[in-house]
Amino acid sequence: MPKKAATSTKKKQAQTKNTAKNQNQETKTTQSFWQQLKLGKNGVELTDLDIGATTILDILSPTTVDTKSRDYIIVDDVYHAYLYITGYGYSTTVGHGWLTPLVEAGEGISLSFLIQRQPKEQVLSKISQTTMMNRSRMRDVGDARQDYEELDSAIASGLYLKEVMNRQGEDFYYMHTLIEVVADDPQILEQRVTSVENLCTSVDMIARRCDYKNEQGFLSMLPLTAQAPDIQRKAARNALTSGVAAAFPFASYELSDKNGVFLGLNMYNRSPVFLDFYDDYRYTNGNTWIGGSSGAGKTFTLQTIGGRLRQQGKQVIYIVPKKGHEFRPMCEEIGGQFIRLAPSSSDCINIMEIRRMSLDAHSHLRQLTARDDSVLADKISRLIIFYSLFKKDLSDEDKNYLDTSLVDCYQHFGIGFDNATLYEEDGTVKEMPTLADWFKVLSENPETKHLSVVLTRFVTGSASSMGGKTNVDVNSKYIVLDTSGMPDDLVLPGIFWATDLASDLIMGAGASLSALIADELWALVGANSNPLAAAFVQEMVKTIRGLGGIAITSTQGMQDLFGLEGGKYGKGILDSSRIKLVMQMEEQEARLIQNVLNLSEDEVRQITRFRRGEGLLCIGYNHVPIAFHATRREYDAITTSPTDLRARAQKEVTV
Repeated sequence: MPKKAATSTKKKQAQTKNTAKNQNQETKTTQSFWQQLKLGKNGVELTDLDIGATTILDILSPTTVDTKSRDYIIVDDVYHAYLYITGYGYSTTVGHGWLTPLVEAGEGISLSFLIQRQPKEQVLSKISQTTMMNRSRMRDVGDARQDYEELDSAIASGLYLKEVMNRQGEDFYYMHTLIEVVADDPQILEQRVTSVENLCTSVDMIARRCDYKNEQGFLSMLPLTAQAPDIQRKAARNALTSGVAAAFPFASYELSDKNGVFLGLNMYNRSPVFLDFYDDYRYTNGNTWIGGSSGAGKTFTLQTIGGRLRQQGKQVIYIVPKKGHEFRPMCEEIGGQFIRLAPSSSDCINIMEIRRMSLDAHSHLRQLTARDDSVLADKISRLIIFYSLFKKDLSDEDKNYLDTSLVDCYQHFGIGFDNATLYEEDGTVKEMPTLADWFKVLSENPETKHLSVVLTRFVTGSASSMGGKTNVDVNSKYIVLDTSGMPDDLVLPGIFWATDLASDLIMGAGASLSALIADELWALVGANSNPLAAAFVQEMVKTIRGLGGIAITSTQGMQDLFGLEGGKYGKGILDSSRIKLVMQMEEQEARLIQNVLNLSEDEVRQITRFRRGEGLLCIGYNHVPIAFHATRREYDAITTSPTDLRARAQKEVTV
């Protein structure tokens, strides 16, 4: 055999031998690994079930991660996008809680920032060297060049840093801010990312997306106090102790008044919202306006607020022009008085009855002697307004006739302009005239007989049950005045009828805190109302706060609200309401109040997308979205859902 062939054969034998040896060694190593794996603590052998048990790493680690997209990564079917605040993207001067807008940016948005304290000696040395170099460069730069101003600003900043660190004891930090945005689909993710960019712009910050770097953003967001070098370099911003302390990222938008009533949950951070309408230190007035489309939950909200105010001991009075039956279950649950004003109802309130014994309702607040202004004169002026709702083209002569007839009517009962004439000798209040008595006075005088025709309906006509004496309890602390049964031509007089009673009760409440809650405000001051009646309601809303009470109004039709005399009265009531709650609206309606409430484009879109029971609470420039919540007992008493009512009826039949 040739020498070369023999050598080749030996090499092959040696390789085969080594391969077999290595395979044998790997087998032994693998067997040793599994033997060690099967040994638990104290050398106890583990079962096959124990070997397959879930570990902490299995729980923490995502199941799937997709990093193919430029704009996001997908972790367990959830889309993640990341942004960072650039090092040059911060304001030079910041105030307290300047990071709060980002902390409370909304659902699906999280904030992480890393602060690294730097050795003071090294930083001061670098600042001194840089400042010295900038001064040297500045000598060679003409004052007309652009970089001259930049060098001058850099020198001033360096001197400021040295001054503050040396004499005020502040430390030097590098700060890195990272924002995480998550969503269930890429469309919502893009909307949220865009909103974050707009938010940062509105607070003088510059945010950049982590394009092609979202995986590094995901790792940097983990609670490991470490960021990817590329993101860390671009996001680095120098800050002093005062600036870092002012960031304070543990602030949150919370509305929690000490003696407030529970409204619901803040949709930003799920914190409970408690609002004290009577806190005049916090709010210039507690008057509240609620707007929303049909089915948005206005009636539900009004009843929950009123019920909770009553539980606090407040007097609550409702005026309900539409769907009054929806308020009855809650009224009976609380033990209040439900009064239905309609020709078909047996409930009667004498509109000519004088209930207020003094017009000086403010005297008790300052412990002053009450003025003796005539309550009869005030009552007569309101009755003329009531009459004008039937006959809108009253001449001045007719008004004078009405005034004289009312004076004569009350004189027949011994009541004059002196308030002392309201009482009998034993101190009881005298009997009051009714609409039938006024009708008689008008019809007996030839000059006023034509004016009595308007009142015929309440004397001998179908509405005669409304023209008698009061036969219901008006001293209850929870009253619902339902005018939804009024025919179309009596709607406005009926609402004024209820408003007149509510005004008397609130003005005479004394030191008791009260709340007037008016549903469907547009019916009182809207396009189909009367200027005299609208002015009366507007004045009542303006003055009720001065008496220690509040007015809560709601409306559905924004165009109708602003329809009377160019929106004079509707806008006046809005201006008199410090607190405003906007529930779901159509875009056209939302645009009508955008400028009135200083709403942003995002907030307008949010309003159009609200679900039932959600609203935007606006107090000045503070806007907070709220999801209203009710107890099961409240919900059962208030709900008008046909599904709920059928289920309840079926359950009762089954029981």
